[in-house]
Amino acid sequence: QALAYVPKAVSAVTAQQLQYTVATDIRQLEQVSPSLLVSSTTSEAGGAVARIRGIGTVCDNPGLEGSVGVFIDGVYRARAGMALTDLGPLDRIEVLRGPQGTLFGRNTSAGLISIITAKPRFAPEVSGQIDAGNFDYWRAQGSVTGPLSDTVAARLDAVWVKRDGFLDDVISGRDINDRNRWMTRGQV
Repeated sequence: QALAYVPKAVSAVTAQQLQYTVATDIRQLEQVSPSLLVSSTTSEAGGAVARIRGIGTVCDNPGLEGSVGVFIDGVYRARAGMALTDLGPLDRIEVLRGPQGTLFGRNTSAGLISIITAKPRFAPEVSGQIDAGNFDYWRAQGSVTGPLSDTVAARLDAVWVKRDGFLDDVISGRDINDRNRWMTRGQV
């Protein structure tokens, strides 16, 4: 439905906009969606909190359910940290501001982030990307999609990310807050 006819405050970010801003996870959506803040103070996976228009769960306790719901392809993620992983190829991301409990359930009192991944296509396509950065950052992403028959298409996506931590433990000599992640996703 066209956003002009929807009586809600919605920020819809397309795959092309995400590519231009190099946003690969929901923390980087702050660049394209005003009023959204995603932060973590303890650990990247367990201690994340999302806020929309400044409203959100007060602390990043992994035992508390957030007041900003996160949905990936319509599936609710009970904790914001469960969606902090690299998302791979996306179709779009929608940020709905304000209470969304009627349509999406109880844990959306501040709003929600709806992530829609790229769907399989009947036109064969293979793509890949390699990124490098500071703190020994490396990210590799690959996708393949195409038809299995005249009526069935499939898609396989994979992402691998490695980055050294920002802090050095002077006693043990190890980096703290390293990022070592990988993701695979298949769709038919």
